[in-house]
Amino acid sequence: MKQTFFQYCGMLLALLLASASQCFGQLPLNQFKSLSDSAYQAVPEYQTGNKYQKDAILFLDMVADTHPYYIKPERRTEWFAKKAALLEQCKDMASDEAFADALIAVLGPLRDKHTDIATVKRMQEAKKTGSEKGAADAVEDVDRSQVMSPHNSFYDYRFFPEESICYLQFNRCMSASDYPFDKFLNDMFAKMEEEHIKTLVVDAQYNGGGSSQLCGQLLEHLYPIDKLKNFTTYLRFSDLMASYNPGIAQVKKNWEADGHKDELYQIPAPKMPADYQQPKLYEGKVVFVMGPRTFSSAGMLMTLARDNHIGTIIGSKSTFPPSHYGEIMPYRLPNTDVLGSISCKYFARPDAATVDDAFIAPDYEVDLNDKAAAWQFIVQHFSVASSNAKN
Repeated sequence: MKQTFFQYCGMLLALLLASASQCFGQLPLNQFKSLSDSAYQAVPEYQTGNKYQKDAILFLDMVADTHPYYIKPERRTEWFAKKAALLEQCKDMASDEAFADALIAVLGPLRDKHTDIATVKRMQEAKKTGSEKGAADAVEDVDRSQVMSPHNSFYDYRFFPEESICYLQFNRCMSASDYPFDKFLNDMFAKMEEEHIKTLVVDAQYNGGGSSQLCGQLLEHLYPIDKLKNFTTYLRFSDLMASYNPGIAQVKKNWEADGHKDELYQIPAPKMPADYQQPKLYEGKVVFVMGPRTFSSAGMLMTLARDNHIGTIIGSKSTFPPSHYGEIMPYRLPNTDVLGSISCKYFARPDAATVDDAFIAPDYEVDLNDKAAAWQFIVQHFSVASSNAKN
């Protein structure tokens, strides 16, 4: 019997391969699945190749079968056209580190924080950034010239009563164990109401992503959720996915048997629970700060703000495309010490007219390297006394 719609959804819910709140470099090594079921392992060039050629063959096959970009046959043809040169390069490969760099070069523009290559050595040497905590209260005696410098927390806020500004530095889309983000937000917005704060600044210039759930929790305080235009999410079924969950293999087979070969699966939008109660909406000005390090879920927050006309975006042009690939699956190449992650989903932005845009431009270009000037720009344009704020 073929899978029904709800059975498809059930399979997808079981597909938690790598937590959305974790990036490639943060994953424990035991979460990397070894590539071991490629049909290419039976071909002569694999059997006679050295360890780098073997893993290059497996890598090329896996990317073509897994990444949503390569759902189109003509793109897979272009991808496999790189094979001969890569195998030739691997003949005299000197180290796993050099091999990893060769694969990175082959990935080209598809390499991002979701689709990437590393080695066990590089993973072990990678250092964590930021502390796993949330800060509850405003910091006393703030040096206003350094307000926008990076703070040592996932998220914290500071009040500037004279300007009626609440400055929220949102550094990671991950809920801190000592202060969960939803509680943090409830407390922050309650205090903003008590203090009659008229402007909220959401600084995500250091936020490389994590769980988009946290961005949704923030948006609940800013916009009617039943009216929010959201991303359309597409999934690509693959052999790698099936290796994590054998049931996916049958779903993939049935999906293709229904005539959906070379087609992405559109994941149904979640339905709002009947008993859902939205938090009280903040009615003041909202300013989002976007920088070169804003990425992934934080980039999705910027995109939703733009496409739903929520507040103003300042900073620099985005380094992410508003429609993008994401949701990582980790893997290990079996003949070397090379590890990788690859996207399995495509997120199409809400604004269909700009779905293929390569970047988001801020409403105001602001040099974020000059912290004092950037903060002064915010005060001048968005403080309660200002009359020329753009909303």
